[in-house]
Amino acid sequence: MIEIMRSFIAVDAIGSEIARLQQEIMSSSGWNPKDVKPVEPSNFHFTLIFLGELTSDQQIEKIKEKLTEVNFQPFSITYTGVGAFPKPSNARIVWIGIDHEGSTKLEMLARQVTANLAEVGFVPDKPFSPHLTIFRAKNRHIYIDVAKYAGKTFGTSIIDKVHLKKSELGSLRPTYSNIYTVSATEVKGV
Repeated sequence: MIEIMRSFIAVDAIGSEIARLQQEIMSSSGWNPKDVKPVEPSNFHFTLIFLGELTSDQQIEKIKEKLTEVNFQPFSITYTGVGAFPKPSNARIVWIGIDHEGSTKLEMLARQVTANLAEVGFVPDKPFSPHLTIFRAKNRHIYIDVAKYAGKTFGTSIIDKVHLKKSELGSLRPTYSNIYTVSATEVKGV
């Protein structure tokens, strides 16, 4: 029997350009570090579905089984534009978007993952929205000039793995670790 494990399914996002963008935004916005927390580059990811607390090895085995049925080919995404939730003038979350083609492929992957996991009782708490969180406001809402970043790109990533991740909430930052990984299938003989 496992101890209770907070978990989600995600694909990793990698990009040194994103970390540079965080520094630029922090500097140009004049935000106080007491008010805004940048997401650690090692924690950059796109959550496909949040699973919540897993309480048994059986649940984990069912999830692994359903993840092995996910079939996708590697694809690239280009990070583009900056946005905020709930809105730029009153933000709690600042995020980077992705290009249209990459977004479409990531949404298709998320639909496949959520459909497979629905078969074993996991239903998304909200629809998938392809965005990469780069800042979280701590104690108050913040303002960001998203127009300044419209149409700009911030690097690319290849999406070729889906992970079952464990989330451990620490006093300084959350720690995410991969519990299980499935890889994309390669296209042969073209």
